[in-house]
Amino acid sequence: MRDVEREVCTRYSFLVSCSWLPVPNSCYTYVMIIGIDATRANKAQKTGVEWYSYHLIRELAKLPTDHVFRLYFRNTPEPGLANLGPNLEYRILHWPFKYLWTQKRLSWEMLMHPPDLLFIPAQIIPLLHPVNTITTIHDVAFKPYPESYSLRSRWYLDLAAKLARKLPMVLTVSEFSKKEITKYYGIPPERITVTYLGYEHETRIPTMDATIRFAIREPYLLYIGRLERKKNIRALIKSFDLIKKESWGQRQHLVLVGAKGYGWDEINKLISASANKDDIIIAGWVTEAEKHRLLDHATALIMLSAYEGFGLPVLEAMDARTPVITSDQAALPEIGGTATLRVPRGDARAVRDALRDIIFNTELRNKLLDAGAARVKQFTWRATAEKTLAAFEELLKHS
Repeated sequence: MRDVEREVCTRYSFLVSCSWLPVPNSCYTYVMIIGIDATRANKAQKTGVEWYSYHLIRELAKLPTDHVFRLYFRNTPEPGLANLGPNLEYRILHWPFKYLWTQKRLSWEMLMHPPDLLFIPAQIIPLLHPVNTITTIHDVAFKPYPESYSLRSRWYLDLAAKLARKLPMVLTVSEFSKKEITKYYGIPPERITVTYLGYEHETRIPTMDATIRFAIREPYLLYIGRLERKKNIRALIKSFDLIKKESWGQRQHLVLVGAKGYGWDEINKLISASANKDDIIIAGWVTEAEKHRLLDHATALIMLSAYEGFGLPVLEAMDARTPVITSDQAALPEIGGTATLRVPRGDARAVRDALRDIIFNTELRNKLLDAGAARVKQFTWRATAEKTLAAFEELLKHS
């Protein structure tokens, strides 16, 4: 009887708001319609937040649950998000304008056909939303580093965070980000749940496209992330200039992978002024296959960010058995653990010395690589999805 009741609820729960079904032994079971904004997951060129949305949706669809996941798209779902299973609903909400899809079109959908719970993986909440709405705030870097954002971006992100203060629950991706959200927006820690990002590299596609397309020669140092001010590219360029002065560093190149962000003009001027500008390759956005090809053959991944909510490239490098040098700031120590070499932010000499140790100290290098290979296994998208779904159920249970 219980299985029949669940089947009926799964098929027809779109007619009601949160279907509660009586079952034997005075227990209750329920099936939710969980709405998810899938627009970021459906972007062609994905970066951190987009990959988070993409992998999380795919893993939620694999979980053994009777809940229905209703995905909201602006355009036709890409193949990786289509036909994910019987408990997935797809709604394409067309909108002819470039902006305001979330605040106009998705808000209208929430007014007319609200799910039991709405999940926004990328922080920007529609003005009209169900009481049971959860969002993921990945970081609040725009507060301590406002100069790294345009005025429009700061205003929009700040508005989204203020709206999140009224939500019953907020997700974030690290303990560091949790503390920052509480610090700047006063959201009580007990209403913030940390769900670490995962890592999954299913295949290693042989490709020479990255090195051929950008004329990259080994050896090279690698940076992966948006090319913007808060990523501290300035310190990276200065560190590279110091490395090139060493006899052991003269053959090194520096490859910058990522889309251009706010403050790019300033970064480009710094590169142009470098005595080693001819050895700095600006690759921009690359495919996943190209990225992993570059990681496999890099001397080291270097991330000197002033502010990171998580730092997914750290895990990607660990999986590729590539040494990692990071700043000692934000979430990077939390995610890297003892499997990376940390340097004080902005200390170019410390970066140079860390790289020298990686190249010449075989014992240290192997220790880092082994620690990284073990650590990356602790971060899975399956675990992210399980903890996220548990948060959804906890909220509905007490609503």
